[in-house]
Amino acid sequence: MAAVVTELREELRKRDDLILEMDGQNKRLQATIETMQEQMNDLLRRLYGRKSEKLDINQLLMDGVILSADADEAKEEPTFESETPAKPRGKRKHPGRRPLPEHLPRHEIIIPVPEEEKICPETGESRPFMGYEQTEKLEYISETLRVNVYKREKYGSPMGAEENGVVTAPVPPAVLDRCLADTGMLAHVAVSKFDDHLPLYRQERMLLRQGVEISRKTMAGWMAGVGAGSSGLWELLKRRILDSGVVFHDDTPVKMLDPGAGKTKETRLWVAVSGAGPPLVHFSFSLTRKQDHPQEFFSGYSGALMCDDYAGYANVDCALLLSCWAHARRYVEKAKAVEPAFATEVLLEIAALYRIEEQIAGRPEPERREVRQSQSAAQVQRIFALLESRTFRPKSPMYKAIYYILHNRGQLMCYTQDPSFPIDNNTAERAIRRVAIGRKNWLFLGSETGGETAAILISLLGTCWANRVNAWAYLKDVLDRLPTLPEDRLEELLPHEWIKNHPGARLPQQR
Repeated sequence: MAAVVTELREELRKRDDLILEMDGQNKRLQATIETMQEQMNDLLRRLYGRKSEKLDINQLLMDGVILSADADEAKEEPTFESETPAKPRGKRKHPGRRPLPEHLPRHEIIIPVPEEEKICPETGESRPFMGYEQTEKLEYISETLRVNVYKREKYGSPMGAEENGVVTAPVPPAVLDRCLADTGMLAHVAVSKFDDHLPLYRQERMLLRQGVEISRKTMAGWMAGVGAGSSGLWELLKRRILDSGVVFHDDTPVKMLDPGAGKTKETRLWVAVSGAGPPLVHFSFSLTRKQDHPQEFFSGYSGALMCDDYAGYANVDCALLLSCWAHARRYVEKAKAVEPAFATEVLLEIAALYRIEEQIAGRPEPERREVRQSQSAAQVQRIFALLESRTFRPKSPMYKAIYYILHNRGQLMCYTQDPSFPIDNNTAERAIRRVAIGRKNWLFLGSETGGETAAILISLLGTCWANRVNAWAYLKDVLDRLPTLPEDRLEELLPHEWIKNHPGARLPQQR
């Protein structure tokens, strides 16, 4: 009998062990399924989802599960009392056709009335001329190349004084000595590649249509020279951005040729944007994403830094690190496919933060500080409390979202205490978009020198765009003046200063 009991106990122990093993296996499989579901949802969102991150409250409620009435009553949506009541939104009117710019030359084309219609059918007399019915259409004339011929005067010596030799006018100083291209051509190639995202091989083909053969290798050499000649302006941009006291910072991968390995390797372009004063944009290049680069860039900096959760920023020399609410919202958005009800609830609370920012935009600084310290701070605490009220499986999408927000709790809260601090890092992400578009066209960098050249020229052209400056007119004038301009006047050539003396080069405001 004892042997039977022992055998039964052994069977029960084996069964319990098997149950535990099966339970562990089921949990692992469930975690794998959730991970694969997350990856599939992310892929589908990248392929077919909308790119805009603007939140539509009604759509959120449609996509998720409508929150309970009790939860709705418990929450009070923060509001800001405006002195002027909001006007009801009416039907949007079409802005109409914008008139063509007055500075463009006009070429008149006279369209005559047929001769038989110039006679009045009733009287048989000629109709009196009344003028013209005028219509304007924009025409395109193919770009024209020309050759600038520089003739330097030469003077000899009088008879009998030949030992005094020949006097020749000096060669005009230039950013690139003995270069085939003049400043207008150099500016055109730079703007075409780094502002219009046209690779050099396409520009090579476009020049062939005008009967000019210039290899892409030659143009790459031109760009390296322009970048090296403009490095002083690039360094000055960096100093002015750090002087602003608030800096947006981010990075993006860029492929670079690796001849020894026979393939490309991943390098980085980092962007810094001023958070106060005129918009200034600075790009820098590094071979890796190691923390050495941001540490060196911000060495001695004593202001605030808005950045993502990259661990390398933890050792950056700055007074205050700010975290990005757009990144936080992005994590929650990714978790919506797995936890629709809770994710929707969190997204609605984050949307309330942005509604407060919309209501106080353009208000005086003391007023913005008061609203942020009262309403925004209370709303942020409400979000933290909501996230702490639920637990999720580690490594699940919602767990990652909660961890990001609570782990950066202090840095996400900082913006509520100072009206000059931004709520997110979207300014840097918008600036870095030109690199994302560019690399889809020129695909990769040719060398480390090419990366440094790209960083310098994208910095100048990005700052031009941020200040609505005609990039070609700016860069041509800069290349004309740089060789003879004293270093203490270099500030005049920064785009936001340059446009003050060249108002005709300001781009029109986009609708």
